[in-house]
Parts: sequence; structure tokens; C-alpha cells
Amino acid sequence: MANIRIIDDDVELTNTLSEVLENGGHSTSVLNETKGAVENLLESLPDLIILDVMFPEDPSAGMELAIELRRNPQLKDIPVIMLTGVNEHFPMNFSEEDIDPEWLPVERFIEKPIDFRELLDLVSECISGANG
Repeated sequence: MANIRIIDDDVELTNTLSEVLENGGHSTSVLNETKGAVENLLESLPDLIILDVMFPEDPSAGMELAIELRRNPQLKDIPVIMLTGVNEHFPMNFSEEDIDPEWLPVERFIEKPIDFRELLDLVSECISGANG
């Protein structure tokens, strides 16, 4: 069982993700904005972070937070799965080859609308990779 932090401004989606992940045996907590996220994460280190790319206050807030996480010595090794609607709304054809420690500092990403079975598989992969 992993302790998973979900950071996304879509309350309906975070509720659904929490339910799916908890039914999969994980514990979850949610942040609906990136402001204060680093401090929150430092208070209680999760095993995995699921992070949205775009937030109302800043379309690149998720990317900026992912970079900030990688630069923080206490948070840098926590796996991050990035949620993106970017390909859906702005086709940029992201692929796994685009994951780069500086430009896209995440372990994996998953596109919205989310295939929950795929998400659970990615969570398992990232958790076992972090512990292996």
C-alpha cells in the first residue's frame, strides 16, 4: 500500500482518483492547488505524487512544481506521475521519450481522460521502481 498525494485543481477528478486508488489498496490525500504544495509534501512525505500539468492560476504550474520537487533534496526521489490534458487540448504528441530530468522531470505521464486500469498499473510500476 502506498501513500499517494494527488495535486490537481479538478475536485471531481481528484475525488474519483482517490476512490479508484483507495479501492486499489492505497491511501490518498489531495491538494487542489500548487501554492504551498512543497511545504505540505515536506510535512508528510508521500510514496508517490500524481500531479496535473495545468492550473487556473498558471497553465504551467504543474511543470514548475515538478521541477521544484526535483531540486528539493527531501522530495527529489519521490516518483511523480503527471496528468495531462495537453495532448487532448493542444496536441503536442508527448511520448515517454520526452521525459527528461530537467525539462519534464517526472517518471511517467498519463493523458486525460484517464484509463484507471492504466493509472493503477503505472502507480504499481512507479512504487516498485522507487522501492527496487
